Amino acid sequence: MDLKELINSAIGSLRTNILRTSLTMLGIIIGISSVILIVSIGQGAVAFVTNELSAFGTNVFQITPGTGAFSAAVGADTLTLDDVEAIESEEAFTNIDKVVPVAVSTVDVLANGEDRNLIVNGTTDGALDVFKPDIIEGEFLTEENIAENDRVVVIGRDAAEDFFGENASVVGETLKVGGKTFRIVGVLRSDSALAGGFLNNSMFVPLGVVMDEFPGGDRIQEIDVRVLDQDQINQTIEDVEALLRDRHDIGEGDEDDFGIQSFQDILGTVETITNLLTAMVAGISAISLIVGGVGVMNIMLVSVTERTKEIGLLKAIGAKEKDILTQFLIEAIVMTVSGGLIGIAIGVGGAFAISVFVGIPFTLSIPAILAAVGVSTLVGLVFGLYPARRAARLNPIDALRYE
Repeated sequence: MDLKELINSAIGSLRTNILRTSLTMLGIIIGISSVILIVSIGQGAVAFVTNELSAFGTNVFQITPGTGAFSAAVGADTLTLDDVEAIESEEAFTNIDKVVPVAVSTVDVLANGEDRNLIVNGTTDGALDVFKPDIIEGEFLTEENIAENDRVVVIGRDAAEDFFGENASVVGETLKVGGKTFRIVGVLRSDSALAGGFLNNSMFVPLGVVMDEFPGGDRIQEIDVRVLDQDQINQTIEDVEALLRDRHDIGEGDEDDFGIQSFQDILGTVETITNLLTAMVAGISAISLIVGGVGVMNIMLVSVTERTKEIGLLKAIGAKEKDILTQFLIEAIVMTVSGGLIGIAIGVGGAFAISVFVGIPFTLSIPAILAAVGVSTLVGLVFGLYPARRAARLNPIDALRYE
């Protein structure tokens, strides 16, 4: 029997029992589609975070006070304005472009009869280059505002709409911030999914105003540093760390009383976690491939039993063992590869639908698809081999007498 004839015979046999064939393929379909879906969503999530962090730039690193992950939030005060000035004035730091301190206070804000509790960020004009919001009306804080400690504010779009309504022109309007009158000089907006919620609902005022006049604002809660050459950012971080350790009298072997993290570090952490979770979930999903393989083997064994007389007849008219072996292997492979292709279609379609619904980039992993096809073929070979060998070794006389 030639290969074409064997393939046609295998496909014809599968079509004869279409319902049983479809149910057998189900495990393969679920396994393949799950793996592709999970890998695609994982890669899409990484791409989403990468795009969001790239909006800020990978040439920025952040210094926060204290040693714990949430130290700044609980009031650590190990960073000072003197630290900021020391970093800015160090002539050896030729790779540093901007140093932007941030002091934070949460205060009551009253305007147009509306009262809100908002985050007020005291900072410098350089914050515009670090946070990169869009100024949709007016302007950002100027060097003169910072130097004179002017009571001016740049307000987030959502906060402005809460106070004055949608599409209102608010530049020049005043509001009470912590009981003091401030004039609005600009409105900002950020479309970033990571930082947009924060920026659009907060306010920016000159650094000295927050540190001098608002409760809890007398501490530097972060220092953002932008470098000129991001390829040298790690060296710059090491230099700044050495400077701060020296300023804070931290002995060799002692723990820093501050933390430094770049957006590249954050991205690397996110990628590691996402890839680990993706691999773990994909591995769990792949178990269904084994289940599907066992199903293929069981159904093929049943098929061998049902077709015992057919096998005996084929052997009686001259079919060799390798022909019988090949036919049953082809049946198993056709079943699993077909299930794999259907699973690929479902996985890709599902990944696209989820990416549109959730709002993450749609990514298609070609290696994952190739692996899916390879695995489904391998499953057919491995789990179809035993039934095929059993069929091939049947004695033709016994097979013809089988009831």
